[in-house]
Amino acid sequence: MPIPMRIIPNDHGVLTLPAYAILDNMLNVPERDYRTFEEMCSFFPKDEPSTVRNALTELKDEKYVIIIHGNTYAVNKLRIPNMKLR
Repeated sequence: MPIPMRIIPNDHGVLTLPAYAILDNMLNVPERDYRTFEEMCSFFPKDEPSTVRNALTELKDEKYVIIIHGNTYAVNKLRIPNMKLR
């Protein structure tokens, strides 16, 4: 069985592990490319909401995600061409 392709950010070391995990989830699970803060918390139930909030803020600051409609976060698709497929 072929291994599915994954989108991998090129700039390792820029993101914390929680931010990287959320970005990986948003990039590689198509139905999760945009979600609210509350939905993200439900995907990572073992993490404190503050951890998820800090990771999303980090991703926003690094321009990996954008905020749409209040508390809904979406992948910044303009960043995807600068990432690797593996």
